[in-house]
Amino acid sequence: MDQIALDPAVRDAVCDPARLRALEQSGLGSRSDPEMERIATRVQRWLDVPVALVSLVQPEQQVFPGFVGLPEPWASRRATPLSHSFCQHVVASAEPLIVENAPEHPLVRDNLAIPDLGVMAYAGMPLTDTEGHVLGSLCAIDTRPRPWTPGQIEALRDLAWGCSVELRLRLARFDAEQERARRDLLEGDLRTSFDQSQSMLLTAQAFTRTATVTDVRDRISELASARDVVAPSYVGISLLGPDGRLHRYDGNSGLAAADGTAGEADGTSPVYRPEADVPSAASVRLARIVHHGDRTDFDAAYPAPARRLLRDLGLHSVVAVPLTGDSGVIGSMVLGWDEPRRFDPVELLPLTTVAGFAAQALHRAELLQHRIGVAQQLQNAMLSPLPAVPGLVMAARYRSADSREHVGGDWYDAAVLPDGPSGGRAVAVSVGDVLGHNLGAATVMGQLRPMLRQACWDHAGSPPSHALAALESATAGLGLGAMGTAVLAHLRAEPTGAWTVSWTNAGHPPPVVLAPGEPPRLLEEHDHLFGVAALASSARHDHEVRLVPGSLLFLYSDGLVEQRGRDIDEGLDRLTTLLDRHRDVSCQRLVDVVVERLAADAADDVVVLALRIP
Repeated sequence: MDQIALDPAVRDAVCDPARLRALEQSGLGSRSDPEMERIATRVQRWLDVPVALVSLVQPEQQVFPGFVGLPEPWASRRATPLSHSFCQHVVASAEPLIVENAPEHPLVRDNLAIPDLGVMAYAGMPLTDTEGHVLGSLCAIDTRPRPWTPGQIEALRDLAWGCSVELRLRLARFDAEQERARRDLLEGDLRTSFDQSQSMLLTAQAFTRTATVTDVRDRISELASARDVVAPSYVGISLLGPDGRLHRYDGNSGLAAADGTAGEADGTSPVYRPEADVPSAASVRLARIVHHGDRTDFDAAYPAPARRLLRDLGLHSVVAVPLTGDSGVIGSMVLGWDEPRRFDPVELLPLTTVAGFAAQALHRAELLQHRIGVAQQLQNAMLSPLPAVPGLVMAARYRSADSREHVGGDWYDAAVLPDGPSGGRAVAVSVGDVLGHNLGAATVMGQLRPMLRQACWDHAGSPPSHALAALESATAGLGLGAMGTAVLAHLRAEPTGAWTVSWTNAGHPPPVVLAPGEPPRLLEEHDHLFGVAALASSARHDHEVRLVPGSLLFLYSDGLVEQRGRDIDEGLDRLTTLLDRHRDVSCQRLVDVVVERLAADAADDVVVLALRIP
């Protein structure tokens, strides 16, 4: 690796121990990182440069966890020595470095990146942690001299801010993990007299991954088996439902009494009353552990139906532990063994700990299922059904990157507009992407989409750029802080059966047109993304295309074509090839095929909208 004698000021900044410690704790290096790759791709697209780098500066080299367009052999190494680094100067100065013609710039004119990598123009923004340490640079590179516009520099500054936020989140997670480790060690020191209990407590942290009652029951079984040389042969959970009855979850519902009413009364049914004479109900009523070490002990406490149930399950000993939540006892945890088993109070203590974690996990599972249901209803409400429009066939598909909540910041929409001055049917369609892919992004999207629809309605006789400009003005005035990309198109029917499409593109991937007998065509004209304050005064442009009968217009979000480890041009080629191959299938089948083939493992939200002229 080439060596370079660093300027002392640069050396001091690059080798600062606190900065190097933050670099190490970020977990980023020369391996590809999906989020950093996406940021580099956006720098390339927004600034229209051949090369974009997320560069982290180490004492002897700079590494690229995210890059686009880097030539070999540097692309394979994902690193260059500092002899080829402009970014070291960003670290040393903690200021942006803007170079329009590198051979003439006094700071970098002797840098080997000029002859070896062809770097002629460079714009780099500092990437910082919460302490102000500059970890590296987010940079745009051109192989030709070029002036950088204020808008490009501001866009790069915004992207660098987002990249710095991601770095800070990673460092915060590292700090949280360190703090968690210190806390666990302290708990172990304080509870050395309860080694068995401490072991159960640490193991029970695994309940954080449970999402259903079945998950919790399986985890109880695993924990009980791990700590005990005699694993329980039966694990059950009984929970009080909204109907006031206990509901048993144990996988043995086939043992329920044939007479449902009798089973409810005596506890042999999967759904039974809390007054039933069985250990699980007794534990709930008494709010304490119920323990029977053998069948003789059990038989002395319960009537014949409960005794038969015990034998049907093949059990000899039973422990029922109340599950206590914030509102009191919510149910009970029941463990059974197929041989006599007696516990002393110290041995029962770990089961109380397990029950406590299980109760919290069950409460969390209930909240999670409720949140997922609400979030899905919210998303479905915001993505309203496509209208029925004579002369148009439409289909759409949405896939969220957040598998936990099934919501995100992408949207599609179609709405019939009032007749403009020229008359005829008119439809506004849009596809957009609010930055982010979680419930917060969905909330912002839920405000933007109807606002854009209203703007289209109010400006039905005007070009789409007017409606988009009105949306930007409203969001800025209301302080929504929304930023993203969008395509807005107005489709107007002609008497011939064709449709005229006028559209404006705010930094969004290009729509695709498939005309009969012609190859797919990308509508590549575009302007800047919406919501960037520095570009608010920049003009937006409208474009027009005519769709003859048999044509297809296909709109989508960037999650469909921006795949981990692949160039966006490759993603566009895959999309157009797939559309061409399936151009004759129905719109609904087409969107399903595209999402299933291209977005099966997408890390970003994906929406697609297909419109066909029959």
